[in-house]
Amino acid sequence: MQHTLKSGHAVGGASGGERRSQQRPPLGLRTRTPLQQQQQRFVITRVAQIERPAVVDVESLPRPAPVTVERPRAVDQEISTLCEIWPRNAARFGNLTAIKDPHQEGSPELTFSQLNAAINDFAAGLQGLGLQQYDKVALFSENSCHWLVADGAILTCGGADVVRGATAPPEELLYIAQHSGSTGMVVQDAATLDRLLAAVALHVEHHEGNPLEAMRFVVLLWGEPTPAQAAALGCPVLPYAEVLGRGVQRRLAGGFRPADVRPQDLATLVYTSGTTGHPKGVQLTHDNLAYQVRNLSSVINITPGDQVLSLLPPWHIYERTCSYYVLHEGAQQTYTNVRRLRDDLTAFPPDHLVCVPLVLDTLHSRVRQKLATASAARAAIATALLAAGAAYVRARRVAEGLSVQHALPAKGAEAGGMAAYVRRWVDVVSAALLSAVLAPLQALASKLVYSKIREALGVRKTVISGGGSLAAHLDDFFEAIGVPVLNGWGLTETSPVLACRRSIVPGQNIRGSVGIPVPGTQVRVVDPETLAPLPAGRQGLVLARGPGVMQGYFRDPEATAKVFRAGDGWFDTGDLGWVAPSGVPLSRCGGHLVLSGRAKDTIVLSSGKNVEPQPIEDAVAASTLIKYVVLLGQDKRELGALVWPDEDALAASPELSALSPHDLEDRLTAEVTRLNGARPDYHPFDHVAHIGVVRTPLSVDDGTLTRTMKPRRPEIMKVHRAVADHLLHRLRG
Repeated sequence: MQHTLKSGHAVGGASGGERRSQQRPPLGLRTRTPLQQQQQRFVITRVAQIERPAVVDVESLPRPAPVTVERPRAVDQEISTLCEIWPRNAARFGNLTAIKDPHQEGSPELTFSQLNAAINDFAAGLQGLGLQQYDKVALFSENSCHWLVADGAILTCGGADVVRGATAPPEELLYIAQHSGSTGMVVQDAATLDRLLAAVALHVEHHEGNPLEAMRFVVLLWGEPTPAQAAALGCPVLPYAEVLGRGVQRRLAGGFRPADVRPQDLATLVYTSGTTGHPKGVQLTHDNLAYQVRNLSSVINITPGDQVLSLLPPWHIYERTCSYYVLHEGAQQTYTNVRRLRDDLTAFPPDHLVCVPLVLDTLHSRVRQKLATASAARAAIATALLAAGAAYVRARRVAEGLSVQHALPAKGAEAGGMAAYVRRWVDVVSAALLSAVLAPLQALASKLVYSKIREALGVRKTVISGGGSLAAHLDDFFEAIGVPVLNGWGLTETSPVLACRRSIVPGQNIRGSVGIPVPGTQVRVVDPETLAPLPAGRQGLVLARGPGVMQGYFRDPEATAKVFRAGDGWFDTGDLGWVAPSGVPLSRCGGHLVLSGRAKDTIVLSSGKNVEPQPIEDAVAASTLIKYVVLLGQDKRELGALVWPDEDALAASPELSALSPHDLEDRLTAEVTRLNGARPDYHPFDHVAHIGVVRTPLSVDDGTLTRTMKPRRPEIMKVHRAVADHLLHRLRG
């Protein structure tokens, strides 16, 4: 029978009512240094021959008149556009701190009222520079409070921002700016703009035109522009503070009015990392993203005043949507980065942490490394208790019917054999006895070991993981120490969350799964070739349909048609998976989605066996000696693996660092064999016959890692072609 999975909850719709107009509060920071006080006095200078007003003291100006929005909505009703978040929050949460940016100059902090005012001021400033409704603005920057203000302002003007990170290759940024038709640009700083201008100069030198010739203005979020930059661009180049100052004056003069933004209007173009050729521009509307904000409360409960660390880049739609949601709920967002995360977990302990699996893997590895430096006795005790804890939570899942390994009918049950049911019943009883035996050890470990680990990690309530596959050993570890991890799934094209494990309802955080669909979203598993629906429990290609699914790829009808080839609004996610069937005896996993890999990554051996690399790679990554694994073996009789050792772990061990290349390969091969063979669904054809050890690190800069730190196979095969070819020659054909 056909199986289509969807939530049983209704999706909140838009409704009428009048939005309350907001009085502009003082723009100043809550605690001002002399530098911050100086930055609030905007001396407007001449750039690119644009006439500027005289010196403006923002604090001395009278407050602008309240802004009346033409699309009125009551503050206590659900949003239909992203623009409604900020005035709504100013009315609801007022002087609660919204954002902290401790690592930027002056350590800015803004309350919800100040954030709303800054967005309106910046929007007015952009309007004065010529930004019109439906224009596109390239927003090339990393995460910061200024990024959030610029994003809110562009949308308030009725524009759409075209987002990418400041560290992306300049050629990629120029392509995005030109392909999107952006007429304005907001960049991180002068250094980012210099890199772009150097790339532009090469285009001009080769008579390829100026990719930035359509720009009407450029704004720097941090720092000051140089006169040379304005001269090179031929348009105004302004610092963030000056745009705010111009906006204040424009509002005072009554020259600012927010655009009449509708739910179906384009909110953002997010260019995905292309594995071949240029990246594709994903078109997401206000309705796509507002749908996520309205419905993520079904996944996790955020209360006003909760603390959240913002770690990921804002141009990644996962971070951006989560940021909208937590701020919408009145939480306080503190900006951090990978380099400072360890210290910030202590300095700003979060109630919730939004991250990718690599962050969890790094935290887990640090715990292991810390144990390795303890005395032999302490290390042995702690390691034994962690192992017992992992065994305890796995047994408890089986006993409580929450194990995806027992979510399918027992083999032989289809034929009505009682033996299959007896075997399943024995498994459950055995697991219940094992968990009962291990329970005292788990309690002891929680008191002696886990409490210290939780304190060191700093997360008080929940970790939300997305953007990649979460390995089973990480699920075991964090569940054992008492830190709930909610693993979600989605794509840029779906705004992004399609499904997620839940913490609100007991028994909804099924480890090994990605949970159930967000309310209003449907998921269907089909045959990859025929697209015919498959019954629950059968693996196939996962399709999705719902309010979060994109409108299409910008100016790319062929790519759009390809991902919507199933028709009727069904989007091809490219993921393989299966839905746990309902009614399986002794299982409570019914309706939960389990992913098994990417369709394009499937390795077909010469025997005809299909191997999904992801489960094997995730299992092997549990080794403290291994950082990354990439499986090879297409059209071969056996599998091979490129293995990147964890260089920090090797350096910390005199024994390992002294190994010869041949001995290191043997040691890592043994690790791969041990962990791969221990998988519950291991088959003999999954055996990894040979490995190739790669000591050159993977990197975002050379394209071998995605921006969310996942290995990118096509680029790896290019950059490390020699090692890969050597390994393939060793495999039996």
